[in-house]
Amino acid sequence: MAADTLEPKTGRPASSNGPSLLGPESGLHSPEEAEDPLYESAPRAPLMNSLVSLAIIVAALYFGRDLLVPLAFAILISFVLDPVVTWLKRFRIPRGAAVTLVVTAALGLIVATGFLAFTQLRQIGNNLPTYETTITKKLRDFRRDLRKPGLLDQYSRVFGKVQKEINAAQAPLGPRAAAPTQVEVVRDAAKPMDRVVSWVETFVPTIAAAGIVIVFVFLILLDRGDLRDRFLRLMGGNLGQATTALSEASERVSKYLTMQLIVNATYGLPMTIGLLLIGVPGALVWGVLAALLRFVPYAGPLIAAVFPLTLAFAVDPGWNMVLWTLALILTLELVSNNIIEPWLYGSSTGISTLSLILAAMFWTALWGPMGLLLSTPITVVLLVAGRYVPALHFLEVLLGSERALDEPTRLHQRLLAGDVDEAVELAEDYAEKTSPENFYAKVGLNTLRLATSAYGTAATAQHRHRVVSGMGRVIEELREQYPPKPDLPTRIACIGGRWTADTLAAEMAAHTLALHGFGSRAVPAGIISAEHIGQLDLQDIEVVCLCYFSPAPAIHARFFVRRLKRQWPHIQFVLAAWNHAPDTQDATPTRTTGAEALVTSLDELLADAESRIERVSLSHSG
Repeated sequence: MAADTLEPKTGRPASSNGPSLLGPESGLHSPEEAEDPLYESAPRAPLMNSLVSLAIIVAALYFGRDLLVPLAFAILISFVLDPVVTWLKRFRIPRGAAVTLVVTAALGLIVATGFLAFTQLRQIGNNLPTYETTITKKLRDFRRDLRKPGLLDQYSRVFGKVQKEINAAQAPLGPRAAAPTQVEVVRDAAKPMDRVVSWVETFVPTIAAAGIVIVFVFLILLDRGDLRDRFLRLMGGNLGQATTALSEASERVSKYLTMQLIVNATYGLPMTIGLLLIGVPGALVWGVLAALLRFVPYAGPLIAAVFPLTLAFAVDPGWNMVLWTLALILTLELVSNNIIEPWLYGSSTGISTLSLILAAMFWTALWGPMGLLLSTPITVVLLVAGRYVPALHFLEVLLGSERALDEPTRLHQRLLAGDVDEAVELAEDYAEKTSPENFYAKVGLNTLRLATSAYGTAATAQHRHRVVSGMGRVIEELREQYPPKPDLPTRIACIGGRWTADTLAAEMAAHTLALHGFGSRAVPAGIISAEHIGQLDLQDIEVVCLCYFSPAPAIHARFFVRRLKRQWPHIQFVLAAWNHAPDTQDATPTRTTGAEALVTSLDELLADAESRIERVSLSHSG
């Protein structure tokens, strides 16, 4: 058998039923794919070791929460206060004095707000009997309204009778047992000393934790540079990479906390003013509570809305105060979520919504309500660590909002799974956002590169058939959705060099050329033989584009070009080597093949075809 009828690198004869589906380029990757971590086969630690390490870390976080929670709060507060300390240092204030001033001012603001909130809560407590009377009256009126005859009165009466009959049928026939005697245990009144001990047991741990947080904040702000150097020393490895990771984590967390604080303030202040105007008691308390609870993802605003609505229901004998309070909360939510947050944040933290919810659940299970407040900042730090620490790369995949797979890999996976409808949907969405030409150049050809590189290694015959048939369906749908201009004279022929993947690339190239006003058609791949070449109709063709995914296409292309030129000497040939690598042995395949030009992308093909068609037109007119 002739050498030109053998499959390269395999020595197997070509099938009599037609060429192979994708091609024999097993294990070959383009330079872009070689750098992609998706194709790296880095050694992985055994699964059991990873699970044991994860269990130890989770146990340490759970049992060490009494120390770790105050430390985490101190670190986050220092992220917010450090820009203020840095700003004061610009006025030649020593760092120690600046830290003391900032921490004292923050404590003073917290104490003043807490005192005002406590005063309003005590006033609300004194008015609780009045509120109880109003609530009781409203519930009685509501119950009386329900008892009035209405549309469903007859239905409820029928259901009541049926329920009585069922209860009577299920009741025992023997004598009714005597009702049990209710016993009430009356405890002795608590002594004053017992109350003091109870208060101490309740508030001392909280006060102690707050004191620890204050001390940590002061020390972190005072020795920020030294702590950063020690952390970099612990990270080791590449100092530049460690510095970039630490800077990005600090910047992201600081920006998130600062912007969140501003957003919450712009929500809590109007809430306080609005509740004051409406007349809801404790407006300052509910405004501060709403601002604080907005640090809790998703559930915080809902919890904060319950308190003012409940108090408005208890204060006003009617429903006007409740409706005005509800309108205020809805208005603030709409303005904050749709105007203020997008304007201030600019870009998100980079965490997906599902990951944010799961992280909130995880840290709440470990550290309780404090973990819920800390979940988002901690997740941001873990995301940055996953981006720069190779051993933690899985965290970026799990937590990040960016797609885990690029567009060519996503399309390839859908084709491998036989999900042609979703593959077509992906292609149409990408083409609609950019253009069908851009889809072919950035996604279509790269998908075929992935398919040809997996030939003979990871792909099975069923996978190869799914990729070929699915990609053919994708191209067909795009051709129907984006038809070229009618009545274009066919001047360019795109021929698939050898494999079916080459033919699919030729169809993409032909559609791309036609969308740019160059009449073109695709010719399927075939065995290089006189019979096959004789069946080609290239009489009116001016340019032929030979498409190959083989990294060494000159072996096959030179015979094809030579035989085609014998029959149609006026045709100019362009070799489209989609997987051509300049550092191969045949760095200039145009010399050995006889082709006039070499292109490696659709953009190069468009530019070359335009120049050649113009030259041919000028020569004909001259």
